[in-house]
Amino acid sequence: MVRVAIIGCGAISQSHLRSFAANERAQIVAVADPVQAVAEARAQEYNAKAYRDYADMLRAEELHAVSICTPPTSHREITEQAAAHGLHVLCEKPLAMSVAEGEAMVDAARRAEVILLTAFCNRFYTPIAKAKEWIDAGKLGPLHHLRLRFAGVELMAGTWLADPAQGGGILWESVPHYVDLFRFLVGEMKSIYGKGGTLAQDIPGTDTVAFMAESVDGVVGTLEGSWSSPHTEKCVEVYGERGAIVIDFQTNRSRFSLDHVTEHVESDVGGHDRYYQEVSHFLDCVTGEAEPIVTGADGVEAMRLITAARESIETGLPVDVAQGS
Repeated sequence: MVRVAIIGCGAISQSHLRSFAANERAQIVAVADPVQAVAEARAQEYNAKAYRDYADMLRAEELHAVSICTPPTSHREITEQAAAHGLHVLCEKPLAMSVAEGEAMVDAARRAEVILLTAFCNRFYTPIAKAKEWIDAGKLGPLHHLRLRFAGVELMAGTWLADPAQGGGILWESVPHYVDLFRFLVGEMKSIYGKGGTLAQDIPGTDTVAFMAESVDGVVGTLEGSWSSPHTEKCVEVYGERGAIVIDFQTNRSRFSLDHVTEHVESDVGGHDRYYQEVSHFLDCVTGEAEPIVTGADGVEAMRLITAARESIETGLPVDVAQGS
């Protein structure tokens, strides 16, 4: 039984808590949140112990792993303390506030010989996992184009998610998913060119971005995100010489087409959603049954790419992001 604690009891923690609770290999021992009432409510719901200070919890409880669900300003400190206690870490994205912070987290985990997984949950979405299998098997033939659009109306005023100083704004909060899916599906990025701004909401961070990207193998990508789009669309599309994959997150129904023959793929298998699959993989890694398919290093690379994306938006110029260039 893997003894787990959740640090940070905001909205995303609910997905982590539900997923650990649904897995028979895990026991939620404790939760921590600076708002005592919130911590106590979550603890009561999951028969765990509540702490206001996560450091007190790390010292007091016998744990094997933690999920970090706090704003990214605290990710480095918590990861380093958890690693110092010999605990494996599942950390929400963005991994940190900078590449340097992310690298420090990876180093801390390596020195402590513990696992650090960046919570890129979309890698575990059933159609994305199948798309990865098809692409790696060469079914689509040479790849041409990836299109990603995550847009809708999400009012962020008054939340930390809107504040770049706390790791907010769509560029920092959502674009890590976009660049990670690009890397995961079509390969490492060569260049990125972006536009974006705060177009419709009264928030300090960006609410809309659009990017052109190219992989080192010449695959073209269009990546769009908006919290202020009256038309909601959440999709990832991959096109190759022989076929196409169109993944619709909104309807949970996707199309896989090969040589003009189409099959439909439902999102979840056995009632398990992407968060459950992510947590299950994390537990597999903790117990030595699997090697991580997503790591802290992937979180660092996403930080590097979104830093370049911000540079492109600010300068109006494309940025070369190929490793070693």
